[in-house]
Amino acid sequence: MNLETERLIIGKLRASDLEDFYEYRSDPQVCEFQGYEPITRENAAAFIAKLKDAEFGRAGEWIQLGVELKGENKIIGDIGLKPEAFEPRIVEFGISFSTKYQGKGLAKEALRKIFSHLFAERNVHRIVGIMDVENAEMIGLSESLKFRREGAYKQSFWDEGKNEWRDEYLYAMLRSDWKTYLK
Repeated sequence: MNLETERLIIGKLRASDLEDFYEYRSDPQVCEFQGYEPITRENAAAFIAKLKDAEFGRAGEWIQLGVELKGENKIIGDIGLKPEAFEPRIVEFGISFSTKYQGKGLAKEALRKIFSHLFAERNVHRIVGIMDVENAEMIGLSESLKFRREGAYKQSFWDEGKNEWRDEYLYAMLRSDWKTYLK
């Protein structure tokens, strides 16, 4: 999957993206509401290497797409996509962005492009995001994209770093919702 917007290039992570990827994925602020802890350089290299043959569409398998800022030739974030094992036309997403590039509309621009592609080109019926109830930025981003909150999960995620069970929200959008949003 290779996509482009006015300011971004979205595609596979490459070995040459290691330093940029490591820079934001090792930042505790970026990891605060994620299902991972700050990454080591070695684990970042292994993670990128593992993704080299990954293709979108394999039921139950995550892929990560790098988000590159044009002009800077720098990976500033990544977006994970996973078609559900029980129904691959339902896709879960997740996003990690460098704190230096948050609040500039770049994540929204990247997600809009990916969601448009999934709904229009990949026959996706439903996209879901599961997020920590305290992740105000992600909740705001999802709601600005017209996702609807469909559920609340109590103590559904064990956060190793915080050493506690966390509550999460489920947000979702149907292809028919997206078509209305684009009008």
